[in-house]
Amino acid sequence: MEYRVQFANYWSEKNGDEVTDEIMSLEDARHWIANHPQTEYVILQREADAPGSIWSLLSRENIRTRPD
Repeated sequence: MEYRVQFANYWSEKNGDEVTDEIMSLEDARHWIANHPQTEYVILQREADAPGSIWSLLSRENIRTRPD
C-alpha cells in the first residue's frame, strides 16, 4: 500500500498550511500528522499498482498517531 497526507478541510488549504504530495509509508504519514498538530489532515491510501489518481480515505481508527 501507498499513503499520502491531505488536508482534512478546505480552510487548511486556504490558509496555506503545509502539505506534501509525497507518497510515504503509513508510519511516515502518521509521523507527518503528529509533527503538524496545528492542522487537521487525513491519510489517503491506494494499492501500489493502482492508477495514480485512485486514492481512498484511510479510516480514522487507522490514523491514530499516539497510543491511548
